Amino acid sequence: MKKIFAFLLYSFTIFSQQLPYKNPNLSIEERVRDLLSRLTLKEKIELLGGTGFATKPIERLGIPELRMTDGPVGVRWGESTAFPVSIAMAATWDPSLIYSLGTALGRETKGKARHVILGPCVNIARIPMGGRNFESFGEDPFLASRMAVNYIKGVQSEGVAATVKHFAVNNQEHERTYIDVLVSLRALNEIYLPAFKAAVTEADVLCVMSAYNKVNNHFASENEYLLQTKLKDEWNFKGLVMSDWGAVHSVVPTLKGGLDLEMPYGTFLNYDNVIKALEKNIINLSTIDKKVERILTIIVKLGLLDTAEWKENSMLINSDENQKIAYEVSKASIVLLKNKDSILPINEEKVKKIAVIGPAAKIARTGGGGSSLVAAINPVSPYDGLKNKIDPKILLEFAEGVQLDGDAKSISSDFLFADNELKLHGLVGEYYSNKTLSGKPVLSRIDKEINFWWHGESPSKEINEDNFSIRWSGYLVPKISGQYEISIATDDGIRLYVDDKLLIDDWFDRGVSSSNVKLLLEKNKPYKIKIEYYENAGDAVCVLGWNTPGENIMESAIEIAKRSELVILFVGTSYNIETEGRDRDNLLLPNDQVELINKIARVNKNVVVVLNTGSPVLMNDWIDNVPVVLQMWFGGSQGGNAIADVLLGNYNPSGKLPITFPRLWEDCSAFGTYKSFPSRTYYSDDIYVGYRHFDKSEIEPLFPFGFGLSYTSFEYNDVSLETNNEEYTLTFFIKNTGQMDGFETPQLYVGKKFSKIDRPVRELKSFSKVFLKTGETKKVVLSVPKKNLAYFDIKTDSWLIEEGVYEFMVGASSRDIKFKKEVIVN
Repeated sequence: MKKIFAFLLYSFTIFSQQLPYKNPNLSIEERVRDLLSRLTLKEKIELLGGTGFATKPIERLGIPELRMTDGPVGVRWGESTAFPVSIAMAATWDPSLIYSLGTALGRETKGKARHVILGPCVNIARIPMGGRNFESFGEDPFLASRMAVNYIKGVQSEGVAATVKHFAVNNQEHERTYIDVLVSLRALNEIYLPAFKAAVTEADVLCVMSAYNKVNNHFASENEYLLQTKLKDEWNFKGLVMSDWGAVHSVVPTLKGGLDLEMPYGTFLNYDNVIKALEKNIINLSTIDKKVERILTIIVKLGLLDTAEWKENSMLINSDENQKIAYEVSKASIVLLKNKDSILPINEEKVKKIAVIGPAAKIARTGGGGSSLVAAINPVSPYDGLKNKIDPKILLEFAEGVQLDGDAKSISSDFLFADNELKLHGLVGEYYSNKTLSGKPVLSRIDKEINFWWHGESPSKEINEDNFSIRWSGYLVPKISGQYEISIATDDGIRLYVDDKLLIDDWFDRGVSSSNVKLLLEKNKPYKIKIEYYENAGDAVCVLGWNTPGENIMESAIEIAKRSELVILFVGTSYNIETEGRDRDNLLLPNDQVELINKIARVNKNVVVVLNTGSPVLMNDWIDNVPVVLQMWFGGSQGGNAIADVLLGNYNPSGKLPITFPRLWEDCSAFGTYKSFPSRTYYSDDIYVGYRHFDKSEIEPLFPFGFGLSYTSFEYNDVSLETNNEEYTLTFFIKNTGQMDGFETPQLYVGKKFSKIDRPVRELKSFSKVFLKTGETKKVVLSVPKKNLAYFDIKTDSWLIEEGVYEFMVGASSRDIKFKKEVIVN
């Protein structure tokens, strides 16, 4: 009997080894073809819908699930390294550095045993209030392309699939799930698609995610022009096309439109729906096979059939190497916008006391809100960064000054009671495995405080990771009388009742954001309180906080500023304010921060304002009152250390703006059409987005695209231009004429003179980041292929090069042009 069993086992082993799809020596195409032939129709269809953050495994054939994770700036699967946000990556103007960041993301993705990271986001920052601008690489398609290509190559060098998103023209959060973006084919191809094209044709990205919105009357997830004509036919994309989470709206149009995988679940692309379409001959089996082929191809390419199941590896998470990369990117992204009288860098020998003030000073604001927000490991705040690096003889005094929405202190259990006898601290929590608080709770418990950050995890083993709801009830007893501001920060819906009165009713899907209400409360009086919360998908956050009466934190900050020689004022926004799910209401610094800046500027002339934001803010009301302004973005885990080194002169700031900072919202290209029509938006600015618009309209921005100061100075000399009819090459020399080593980023713009076609004044076509020691001169060579001078002609649906005179311009920004050269293109 033992011999028979051994023979059967041996035969099965030999047979398994001979299965072509398990043979790593065969080509990917051969293995996928064989594997596809072994799938049943039911198994094929089941692969078209996800299981949350994965594809469905086919255990019969040993096909593993393809596991995914958010997001573009760090792995959102438990705690990990938070890297600087994407707009900060673009502000480095250093593609090689972003390649390194991509490798770190790849390692951390593997460390979490995930196969696919859902990034990068390459949507153009068209609207300065856009809720996800911080996730983008800015306003220029060429710069975005260079960042995307290197990010993707870095991720995929670690054997992890990158996902370029959101395809396409997903440029606003307002009405994002259904808005119809009406855009010309020229603007689409010249402005909004180049970064996607580069991701496919240059970086060989493995996955593409379609957007929520419609594009020219058709949802992006069923848009034949985008997914089939451009992506698969013209660009020859061979990878996997997935939907954004919940972005599918149909069965047949989606199947025909080019989408391969519906996420997070097969709500439309499930067995019952798809089999009906097949039986009615509305679609054919080959359509299904092509989609399944693409899913299987990624599984085979990643080696998931050839290795043991990936296991979590904590050694790959937040390693010293990854922390260093996060620090280097954050440091290189910081943009010096103003430095009157050379107040920076700080002269530690002349300063004895520094006031460190602001709502972003002692909080590490690592990123914006929504699906990209990372649960950062040991993030460093600006205050801690300064304390770590500054001469210990210098006294640092801190004051918050103002508080941002969502930053309110969580209400301690000392003030919360679960029973009317006020003996049991906390609130009664009833947990439901649905979003509607219906049926019986699957879990009841007393929660001491409502201060929960579950992120993508479940509140308890009895509860789903997504699609759950909670009702908390009990009593709130204040200890002093006065006006309180109660704040509830949540991801998704929230209701607050006090004494059975509904005071907050924000019962809708949203990124992490704060809802507030002011109440007059009496000392020691019990107030009946009820909180209802639901979570749909993605992040899961609920924090109940308050500001108590009698606090005047602004006056405390002003007093500290008066007695200090230097003030460093950290202001900005937060993940509650810049977030997925909604756009900002305006471009102003929120929560009385302008008042704080101006009041402090009146009592201290040496004020350094550091902006901790993910996109532009207006500065007209305060910038003339302060001598120094820095843009540090959302700097990731190491942002505090990075800004400290720039302030202290340990690093010479080298960041350049990847987005124009306007003086007014009215000056921006989208002003006339944004929110002008319900459920649709017209891109009447066409190709004139960002600096292209400011140049065409001759509007002076506050700070132009490509702008960034340094602690040193640079001189440009001896330019020459050569051509071989296929490429144009500018050669020149840059000298560091100042007193500090540093980087300069010369930028090459091209404009067509006397054009018969409506064309921008100038467009970025090349750049290089150059390090120069004090007094050093370096030769710089910038090249532009002739094909990159083309424009998209909608009549012929092709790229055409217009003959005539072109002007090649090299500058330190789009408005600081150092020299020009003309060339005739035939």
